[in-house]
Amino acid sequence: MRTLYATLHTLGVTLEDRIDRLRKDGETGAATIEIVFWAVGLLVLAGIVYAFLSGWINGKLAGIT
Repeated sequence: MRTLYATLHTLGVTLEDRIDRLRKDGETGAATIEIVFWAVGLLVLAGIVYAFLSGWINGKLAGIT
């Protein structure tokens, strides 16, 4: 009977540890997605700034010649 109790107790503790680990690791994906969204947003912003400056400079160059 003690062996059965010890086995069930060990199984319960192991499952509890696994569940706790999954709960903690479940949030790491959200941080990664947030970083990807920020990176994409900054790339879009850089593209907009590049397009604006390129157009402005080309407009000024047309006026010089």
